[in-house]
Formats: sequence, C-alpha cells, structure tokens
Amino acid sequence: MDVCLQFRGARAAKSGGGRRSWNVKRTNFVGALVLSFAVSLAGAAGLAHAGAATDVVKAKQTALFDLLKKPSNDAKVSAMFDELLDYQALAEASLGSEWAARTDAEKAEFSELLKQLVRKSYERNLKKTLDFNIEYTSEEKKGDAIVVKTRAVSKKDARSEPVEIAYVMAEKNGTWRVKDIITDDVSLVGSYRSQFTKIVKKDGFPALIKKMKDKLAKGDV
Repeated sequence: MDVCLQFRGARAAKSGGGRRSWNVKRTNFVGALVLSFAVSLAGAAGLAHAGAATDVVKAKQTALFDLLKKPSNDAKVSAMFDELLDYQALAEASLGSEWAARTDAEKAEFSELLKQLVRKSYERNLKKTLDFNIEYTSEEKKGDAIVVKTRAVSKKDARSEPVEIAYVMAEKNGTWRVKDIITDDVSLVGSYRSQFTKIVKKDGFPALIKKMKDKLAKGDV
C-alpha cells in the first residue's frame, strides 16, 4: 500500500463506499482538513459566544490569510501551522499501540516526517481552496479537549453539500493546539492510525518510514 497523506472523501469513508487510499488526489480527508483552514480565511460567519479555542483557530487563520496575500511567505505559513497543530499528539495517536514499541530515535524520526508531510500538504493546498465560507456552529467540551465545530459552504456551487469539520483542541503549555480534525464524522487521527498500523504490522516500521521519505522526496504530498 502506497503512503500518502491524502484519503478518499470523508463521506465515502463514512458510508463504506470504497477503500481508503493514500493515493487519492482529489476530494480527500486531508484535503477537507486543508479546506477547513482555507475557507475561513476568505470570510467566516462568527460564533456568537466563541470560546478561547475558537478564538485561537480564528486568529491563526486570519494571520494565515494575511500571509498568503503576500509572495514568498512559505516559511511564515509553515511556522503558523507549527504554532496551531500539535504534531506530537498527532504522531502518538496516529501510531496507536505501535508508538510504545518504538525507540526514542524511531519516535523522533516518525514525528518529524509526519510534520513535514502535513505541513507541505497544507502549504500546497491552502491557495487552491479559498472559494468557501465557513460557519462556526458550536464549541463544546469533550473530556480534556474542546471541540470547535464548523461548517464549510461553497461560494460558487450552491448545490454542493456543506462539509462538517470539527477541530479537537487541547491546551499545551498554556496554548490551544489542534490534536485531531474530524470531517463528516471521520477522524484524521483514526484514519492515519488505520493506515500506519497496517503497514507496520505487514511490512515493519522501517517500511513505513521509507514510504514517508519517498513521498517527501517526490513532493507527492
């Protein structure tokens, strides 16, 4: 199974239509994630009583929009994502039970590769997905996390179904960070874990690392 950070559409995964694949280039899970960041940059309907977690998401996205309007800001865009996303939490949850079996060196290598793949995917796709509006519909507590729920709506195609996107936020060192994104009830972390653990169990951890490196080398993210 080839490794890519892009999955089939969240609705297909939810309905069971088709196998999830890391090769899909069109509507896909990470595409929906990128969409959720990009659409709100184009102008969003605010939540009447937004909490701290929602405020952070809005503020970061506004800053990203300002950066994207100017040329040669790729490094600053990447840094902004680094401030918002908790890559460490994503890495640990994405490997699930396999995380504990890894050495410190393996954990560090995997975390860095995952960070690069996710960040490069964002940088490439953000500029392509600005023709949507986003509505912040609610914010609710779930365990130690806060779930910020949003709804992305196409500005050009009124017949296109809205995409429901929820950010799972948690405080880390006094700052709100994203540790999972749920698109139409499909979890980013859950999708990663399903793919990563299958590869590790079938071909071993080195095979997963090699596939991730190959993707980065080819720019196929």
